[in-house]
Amino acid sequence: MRRLFPYSLLGCAMAVVLTGCNSTPNNPSFNFDTAKTPSDYAKCIYPKWQQLKPGTTMTESKGHYKLLVSGKIASDEILEVYKGNPNTRVFLYQRAPLSSAFGRNALEKAVRECL
Repeated sequence: MRRLFPYSLLGCAMAVVLTGCNSTPNNPSFNFDTAKTPSDYAKCIYPKWQQLKPGTTMTESKGHYKLLVSGKIASDEILEVYKGNPNTRVFLYQRAPLSSAFGRNALEKAVRECL
């Protein structure tokens, strides 16, 4: 019985870690429209996210912008900006954090401020 305890503890820890990896939603947490161009929106949001989360990265490909805030295991926040018809589409994906939600509301607020 005593020998099984460390293995069951390890199994529980692994389940928690794998749950965190699997918690990224396929559907965005929020989606918005803006009259700004994708480039103008990205120029507005990127410095705000960098100030809140210095590890924020941004990539661009053919008018599509993607901002990532990386966590310890995977990306915790993803913002995608696409040119829509007629407006620009903004999609915010948020991973449910295993610890606190520090900074999440500020990131969402920044998204709304740049609309």
